[in-house]
Amino acid sequence: MSDERRYEIEVPLEATPDQVWDAISTPEGMTAWFAPMDPAPDENGISADGVVTRWEPGHGYVVQAGSSSYEYLIEARDGGSAVLRFTQTGFQSDDWEAEYEATSRGWGLYFHTLAQYLSNFAGQPATYIVAEGPAWSNTQEAWQKLQRVVGTSIVRDKVQLEVYGLEPVVGLLDYFGPSHIGVRTDQALLRFHGRNLLGMSVALGHHYYGNQDAKRLEDAWQSWLTELYL
Repeated sequence: MSDERRYEIEVPLEATPDQVWDAISTPEGMTAWFAPMDPAPDENGISADGVVTRWEPGHGYVVQAGSSSYEYLIEARDGGSAVLRFTQTGFQSDDWEAEYEATSRGWGLYFHTLAQYLSNFAGQPATYIVAEGPAWSNTQEAWQKLQRVVGTSIVRDKVQLEVYGLEPVVGLLDYFGPSHIGVRTDQALLRFHGRNLLGMSVALGHHYYGNQDAKRLEDAWQSWLTELYL
């Protein structure tokens, strides 16, 4: 396999190695920055994501899922902080360059979200919902329309969105990339995904910290995206 088919990132985190391990190895931790999933292996070394070929609590793990491998390694740093090193190999689709580009952009947002979670909401339980725009929001033009509604590309600028059924959503832009936008409020991390490289619609991932009605959140954001693309 060529080096071109390998994605690596090093993520400095203001958290202890134990906090990072909890975030990447437990269902509660994964829900708080990524999505609801349990990466821990069963007695046969199998997880919901594939075959776990390495599992070292507090240090890292490796999962083999089909032709792809995912490696998480934690390194302690001075002052009680840590670095997470992540590697993905195995981009095998016919259009693997587009797959690699889309995946790289996505991981950049997700690991930024991990850092935001550990810096601002560490240990808090999260309610996670996903909402998707209509099929015709799978274009660059549709993504640009969402960017205009957010209203800024400057990190730490104020963002306010009116979402029917919710209180006004007021926060700070914490991430702005070619395919992803992040907004942090006092209680949530909102992540908008432009997935046109994969031929998919615009989507929102919402991590809400504290008790919340997931169905109400999902319905409100689903309606918001639908109305945006009428």
